[in-house]
Amino acid sequence: MSASATQRDGERVAIDAFVKAAAGDTELVFRVRDLSRSGLFLYTKVARAYPFRPGTTLTLELFDFDQTIALKVVVARVVEPGSPEAESAPTGFGVRIVDADDATRDRLEAMIARIKAAGALY
Repeated sequence: MSASATQRDGERVAIDAFVKAAAGDTELVFRVRDLSRSGLFLYTKVARAYPFRPGTTLTLELFDFDQTIALKVVVARVVEPGSPEAESAPTGFGVRIVDADDATRDRLEAMIARIKAAGALY
């Protein structure tokens, strides 16, 4: 994996929230393990393979209490259950935020600040 694929902008914070991910006609709900200003790590407790591959563009709706934060992301990494990588990393997939306006980024940063100040919110 290249250095640029593993770098992130900002500290990761642990969270247990939900996102709706859409790509074309496929729309699924995932849980969020952690997030930062530049991306999220998503997973599901349903035993199945992840349908998205690195490079796939997704539209996400991150649920934050009574509102959602809409983000355009690209799948950066997939860790499949039972894969060699799953022995040292959690299963799921990491996404990098590629499009969010200033107001959206402000809401995301406010969410991260609340988590850091109060611990897990959900």
